[in-house]
Amino acid sequence: MKLNLKLSVFALMFSVLTGCATSNLSDSAKEALESGTLSAFSPITHSSDWYKSIIDNAAEKDHLDYSILIARSYIKERNFEKAKIWLEHAKKISLTQLQESKVHIAYASLMYEQENYTGALSELKKVNSLLSLSNRECANYYVILANTQKRLGNIEEAYHRYVALNHYLTDRSSDAFKKNQEQIISILLSQNLSTLHDLKNKASSQDELGYLDFAINHVSSDPSQYAALDAAWLNRYPDHPARILIDSGTPDKFRSNSNIMANLNGNISQIAVLMPLSGKLAGYGDAFRHGIMMAQREQGLTSSIKYYDVNGTDAKAVYDQAVNDGAQFVIGPLTKDDVSKIITSGITVPTLAINSFDYVSSNNAFFFAITPENEGAQAAQKIFNDGKRTPLLMIPDTEKGNRIITGFQQKWFENNEYGKLTIKRFKNKNEVTKAIQDSFEDSTSNIDAVYICGTAMEASMIKSQIQVNYPSGDRSFYITGNSNPGNLKAPVTKNMKGMYLGDMPWLIEDSELKQTIKESLDTSNMNTLIFFALGYDSITIVPHIKSMVDNNIPVNGLTGRLTVGRNGKVVNESYWVEIN
Repeated sequence: MKLNLKLSVFALMFSVLTGCATSNLSDSAKEALESGTLSAFSPITHSSDWYKSIIDNAAEKDHLDYSILIARSYIKERNFEKAKIWLEHAKKISLTQLQESKVHIAYASLMYEQENYTGALSELKKVNSLLSLSNRECANYYVILANTQKRLGNIEEAYHRYVALNHYLTDRSSDAFKKNQEQIISILLSQNLSTLHDLKNKASSQDELGYLDFAINHVSSDPSQYAALDAAWLNRYPDHPARILIDSGTPDKFRSNSNIMANLNGNISQIAVLMPLSGKLAGYGDAFRHGIMMAQREQGLTSSIKYYDVNGTDAKAVYDQAVNDGAQFVIGPLTKDDVSKIITSGITVPTLAINSFDYVSSNNAFFFAITPENEGAQAAQKIFNDGKRTPLLMIPDTEKGNRIITGFQQKWFENNEYGKLTIKRFKNKNEVTKAIQDSFEDSTSNIDAVYICGTAMEASMIKSQIQVNYPSGDRSFYITGNSNPGNLKAPVTKNMKGMYLGDMPWLIEDSELKQTIKESLDTSNMNTLIFFALGYDSITIVPHIKSMVDNNIPVNGLTGRLTVGRNGKVVNESYWVEIN
């Protein structure tokens, strides 16, 4: 009795919220209510008011499903505050694990629409079991899961979830089923051949093999061969889910996207640059634009360049506008969120994003960023090439320091002949002294190289302490960009003599160009110089990016020797000098 009273109280409360009475039910609402065909995840075909009109007259056992329906209708209307109120109500009246699972799926949908992708994943992880859910409920679960993984850049995970979704879309003639095939094929056609072959080697079903054979055929072939390839594929996979696309001619738009790079021949007449030109990141955007303009003048580049401010805007909408304006190549955007929105929504022209983005391997998406991971990796490669096998890393205990360590370790352990690696983190001067003492008084250390990540003063201090207290042994000292503000002064470099500095050539060598920029830009922030060089190099590589990809031809830039590596990442190889 207490339980029924509790439910009745909630029903009364939400009856007041809805403000609807039986007499106000529309004919369609009466019909839906009488037929009992509505469930929590029925397609949203009416307004929130329509769904609210039903709940007052629904049986108590159906209140949870109708509450979720109302919440989902509010989500569709982008009224997230009211959607949350109804989901909280649904959570309070849920009595079974099945009902709780429904609420978690609906909450995940809300968080996805609010672009809280980690929150959406967290809600989906709370779903107790898919076995007790209906096909429609499982389909909603996988749609949200796959879309969320795609938004987070976990492309392989998204691909597998879209494939799993097929099992719950029982009507192969439905728009939902066709759309799911489009999602799967579009993801695969955006990958490079190496990634596709890796996925094929791990395929666990005949359906997966079919998707991957289709993608491999079309990524690696000339468009004139598509008809013959399709016929052969259909003969091999006559009942494959993706057949619906070939029968309807849908793959053509995906094929054109997968071959965008084939149209790049260096004669790009119009380029769009998406950068924050206002707001708190405007200084970086301005320095980036200066770099592009300087490269244009110095190299005689004739492409028309149009700048778009993405501060406080929908980056995908700006991207689409730039393409509609005729852009054949897009440079930008800058922030990771904006890059994620553009890449995961699908790009239509070659795009060079100015940020890193993991798990994406695309024929026409490129990523250019100066990352701590690359800084650490460059140091590891240099130390290994110099024949050192037992280095000590002196790294500040910060997030950036941890990322540098990650990059160093990944590169170090790629080599077959690596030796012992000693890593010491520090927060202050006292911790530096103790870290040095612990490292060099370890009888097994035999340190032959020291990589220091810190300011120029910290690097000088660490080197001096080691040389004074542990003078014996043949060891070398290495520093990277953290120790180089771009204008090292004699009093500092005196204590750094003999150290190897790896950084952008632009920041190591003095030049007339650097002096000009220092006079026209605020260089008190080191990132200003970095973004100037990024802008300069970004526009420099555009005419060459096809040959960089197809023939592995490097381009020399201000940030270093540039190559296009795995997953479309533009890698800048540091320039190393010995400080004298």
